[in-house]
Amino acid sequence: MRTLLLNFKTLRLKPFRFSFNILILSLLFSVTGCEKEDTSGPTIKGFLNGTEVKEIKVTAGATINFKYEIQSSSPLSKVEVFVRKGIGLGTDSQLFTRKEAVAGDLEGNSYIVEGSLVATTDMMISAGAIDVDGNITILQLNALLDVSEFDDLILMDAKADGTSKTFCNSQYGLLLFAANTAADPAAVDFGYIYMESNANVKASLVSFGDFGKTGTYPMVGANNVTQFKKAQAYDNTNAGIEAAFSSGTNYPSVIGIEAGRAATNLKDGDVIAFKTQQGKSGLILVKTVDRKSEAASSEQTIKIKMVVQK
Repeated sequence: MRTLLLNFKTLRLKPFRFSFNILILSLLFSVTGCEKEDTSGPTIKGFLNGTEVKEIKVTAGATINFKYEIQSSSPLSKVEVFVRKGIGLGTDSQLFTRKEAVAGDLEGNSYIVEGSLVATTDMMISAGAIDVDGNITILQLNALLDVSEFDDLILMDAKADGTSKTFCNSQYGLLLFAANTAADPAAVDFGYIYMESNANVKASLVSFGDFGKTGTYPMVGANNVTQFKKAQAYDNTNAGIEAAFSSGTNYPSVIGIEAGRAATNLKDGDVIAFKTQQGKSGLILVKTVDRKSEAASSEQTIKIKMVVQK
């Protein structure tokens, strides 16, 4: 059995140009597989931080130790390990790093690949193995940060014609029009309102389940409720988020909305702790409130930074 040790800890690797040979060959074999006798390819077991799992959550800066154990009934001809930043639709189009063992490095039918990475973002770590008969196996492991952070999100006061991005899905940092909320209202956490004539409200974030009470879109809303609390400081760690919500204080009741269901009269530099209907906690930093001279334009905006648990 041969073992290949890959150490990515320094993160100072030159960029690699990733070939899609494995993916293309895999697709070709999947298409033509029904026309030939089935053969079994290599088997791969994957481990993250010592445990055989497909996915783990880690804090930023943590070390991710990965290991692949490869077995094959036929001699191996090629083994590759490649890493991309991001997962799914959020995957970076550029390959972060790639290492391969060519035929000259392989002996027999067994192989172990292991290495380490430093978690700076979500990462997709994959291993591909090809035997001498052309059979291919690929195993993907995911290492996810335990929080997501979004910066420079700009919400606009609710315009009567629905042309303002007033609502937010905190899990993905998505900003939504009123019409977008009809497809999946349970995914909408809060909206933004600016009430020029009400000194107790003005720039405010309102739980989606209570947004109809603002009078702009009386038809929107669902049973999903987001709770808001005043927080002292912005912290993008999981422990900091939990502590901020636990120690925070409720905002008062306004315009028929229960205490804690709207973060009201916000100003630059304010920090808001929140918890969604799904039980995910987060923090919002108010970067800028553009009051448009408090003209009744319904175009006032708020720019925020947000971190939320995954």
